[in-house]
Amino acid sequence: MMELNNTLLDAGLTAEEIVYTKKCVNSGDSLDFYDSTSFEKLFEYFTFGTAEMPYGIAKARTGDPDVWILDRLHILATPFAAPVSQR
Repeated sequence: MMELNNTLLDAGLTAEEIVYTKKCVNSGDSLDFYDSTSFEKLFEYFTFGTAEMPYGIAKARTGDPDVWILDRLHILATPFAAPVSQR
């Protein structure tokens, strides 16, 4: 959970955005998440900050960036849990 918090802070999320993002991670709600400022900041963080997001997913050719981000955050929160997209 500490790694998740550090990632959210590193991405520049506000306290309200952190609460909202954690709610989306726990629920797997990628539809509302996609239209949020949290998504925008995390997309920038994972594509340009850390370069962790694969190019095809960043361009939405091989996957959905919002689902990828929620999966990544879910793994950071619970390292042994199944990704959101597999629940």
